[in-house]
Amino acid sequence: MKKIIAATAAFGAFASAGSAQAADFVFNTVNSGKVTGSGYGNAFTYSGSDGSRSITMKATAWSRGFDGAFTAGEIASFGSNGLGIYQQGERRDGGYHQIDNINGWEFLILQFSEAVTLQSAKLNSFGIDDRNYTDNDAFIGWNSSTLGLGTALTGTDAATLFDTRLGGSNSNSDAYKTALQTYALPLAKASNVWIVGGSFNGPDDRNDFFKVAQLTVAAVP
Repeated sequence: MKKIIAATAAFGAFASAGSAQAADFVFNTVNSGKVTGSGYGNAFTYSGSDGSRSITMKATAWSRGFDGAFTAGEIASFGSNGLGIYQQGERRDGGYHQIDNINGWEFLILQFSEAVTLQSAKLNSFGIDDRNYTDNDAFIGWNSSTLGLGTALTGTDAATLFDTRLGGSNSNSDAYKTALQTYALPLAKASNVWIVGGSFNGPDDRNDFFKVAQLTVAAVP
């Protein structure tokens, strides 16, 4: 099923614009980077370091169906390729374990132990059955409310976050042949909760499918 194209554009690749005083924390969202979580589940926890101290990130899997319903999915780490998502009821073969927008919009909710600004994401794109291309356009977003690491998320939380997805300029996905995407977000946009998902309103008439292998965030100084 092709994705629905709506009015606003998905957030694309930009030059990074963090403050020189901000400390960058790198999270390797692969098997070796996990602190808790194994196999398939709804939540994995990671530790990121700036070289002198660490902060914690919890990643959970969610999706918005074409019927508008928000449901928890299954998250998994596929070796060095990074995190993927199985939407509820989605087939296990054919590459559908990636974060995609084939049967709705799959996305990660990222809860941090302190307020951060998303600086970059490594989005490894792979093929899916019935698509003769790869594409890794993504949307990101944040919410100003505090959802601490101990907060059990609900579908209402997921819907609220999804509605904060960012618009921005984006061009033909041919410009995104490399996995690493960077974002021009000021520290004023810092939050302890972020989302990353397959593009909601991409710049082309293509589906998107990728795994998240690395995230870099800036902590508020």
